[in-house]
Amino acid sequence: MEKLKCSRVVKMQTMPSMCDEGSYMTIPAVLDMFQDIAGLHAGSVGIGANEMEEMGLFWVISRVRVRILSKPYVYDDLDVTTWIQPAERATCERDFSIARGGEVLAYGRSIWAALRRDNGRPAHMADFYPDADFCMDPPDDEPFVRRSKHFEDAEPLGEYRVRSIDIDRGGHMNNVNYVRAMLGCFTLEELNAMGLSELDIHFVRQCYEGDTIRFVKRPSEDMLMEIAAVNEEGTVVFMAAVK
Repeated sequence: MEKLKCSRVVKMQTMPSMCDEGSYMTIPAVLDMFQDIAGLHAGSVGIGANEMEEMGLFWVISRVRVRILSKPYVYDDLDVTTWIQPAERATCERDFSIARGGEVLAYGRSIWAALRRDNGRPAHMADFYPDADFCMDPPDDEPFVRRSKHFEDAEPLGEYRVRSIDIDRGGHMNNVNYVRAMLGCFTLEELNAMGLSELDIHFVRQCYEGDTIRFVKRPSEDMLMEIAAVNEEGTVVFMAAVK
């Protein structure tokens, strides 16, 4: 079988619509950029959304870790790269980087699974995952941290009602919109004081239009704080450790 290229580089630019009040790229815009290039690369190796639909499968992302070393500035010319790692039985890793003139400004690691549309169960990666030339290492060697989903005594941050504009082609709340809603619980002054540069995100359950989620926070041993979104049944649907 011909080996497929495990990576893709796309030339992009930091546009004003991606920027905050200081003309720097926002964290959600970084995640959007990761999501966009993932789709481009996946389609080029036969595992994009359309190809997965034909196989009766769909992608779900469970974990993302993003680290921002230096925020891209408005109109920066960027090299955005994504690459995949050899898959395990039911999950695979996709990595990302954003660079300017050879300097890495941000990178990310993410864990994905493919679910069957007929029963919602994980598909076996060997059935469809590409035979690729795996030549790029992960951007770091740190494992994802396992964090408790018990937030009963956490401090309230705010509520968010899932709107029509939050829904993606999968019919549920887009992953990046959880991060937008979470950051919207803080004032601009608070966000600037925190200067967030690292997020360890866990997507636990899907939310749909009309759902109301409560954001709560608690202290963290290794990060600035841990934040969760809890649905109306009291179930944690989203978690993020930030610093």
